[in-house]
Amino acid sequence: MNRSLASLCFSLLVLVGLMACGNDDPIDANGLLVTQRSQCYMTSFDLLGSDHRTVLVSGQTKVDTTALTVTAVARFGTNMQRLKPFCSVVTDAIVEPNMGVWTDFTQAQTYTVVSGNRQVRKTYTVTVTLQK
Repeated sequence: MNRSLASLCFSLLVLVGLMACGNDDPIDANGLLVTQRSQCYMTSFDLLGSDHRTVLVSGQTKVDTTALTVTAVARFGTNMQRLKPFCSVVTDAIVEPNMGVWTDFTQAQTYTVVSGNRQVRKTYTVTVTLQK
């Protein structure tokens, strides 16, 4: 009797352990949770200089979610070849390539916003000019 009770307890523990290992939440290649959200847009954009402070002229940055463009004006004297971009996106969306790395903005750059369900992709063109 003790042997069958021990066997039953062991079987239950194995079953519970196997159920606990299952993960119903899908994740993407970066280990981020894939959700049901299909919204996909950028809400704000900023550039940081080597001192990790914004280099953009206040009120001059425009994010156009229809034309999929970002236009911004950097302060006079900004080194356009070494800037760190940052943006805000709708909940659960991601940006490719990753922001927060030193980037050359002497020419327009493109960033793709990908929805939370990873089904919708919108590519934004970011153009930064120097203040005159």
